[in-house]
Amino acid sequence: MFSKRILSLFFVVFVSVSAQAGMTYQGDVEYSAGTGANEASIVIDFDFENYFVFTYRWDGAATGWDALEAIEGAGALNVEAKWYEEFQSHFVSDFSYLGGVEYDYGEEAIVGWGYWGSSDGESWLVNPGVDGRLLSDGSWDGWVWSNYDFDISWDPLRAPGEAAIPEPGMFALFGTGLLILRKIKR
Repeated sequence: MFSKRILSLFFVVFVSVSAQAGMTYQGDVEYSAGTGANEASIVIDFDFENYFVFTYRWDGAATGWDALEAIEGAGALNVEAKWYEEFQSHFVSDFSYLGGVEYDYGEEAIVGWGYWGSSDGESWLVNPGVDGRLLSDGSWDGWVWSNYDFDISWDPLRAPGEAAIPEPGMFALFGTGLLILRKIKR
């Protein structure tokens, strides 16, 4: 009976986390930057329930970096980035915005901002770099605070619209706890 309760709790938690995967960002736009006929949405996602949407307008060609630079200049979003001459690209290391709190994955975690792109705000792909990302009218850029597992890939483990994923060690501890409870029951 005790193990059925534990399994039921695990199922509820699993379904709750899974149900959030792939959801679109909804809510008010914090503010807009730029002018022009084209518009893209930029999301800064500190945690699934702690994200901020901005819009960027332009004419001609524009990159993800153009959008970040304009949004930073038009309001309270702070973008920490460094230019790397040898790669001809910016590396974005952090964002700060009033109310934005990065999810705590634990001190052993390897964390950082993942950069994603989408044409519709629902289907996302990892972007290789902010300076090479050409925006199109209606496109979405998503910056997601995520943990990484560099043994498997260099991609972030959390995609836009997904709940934060605890470290793999947390799942191992949870599984070990279930095994111990099972052994105690016998």
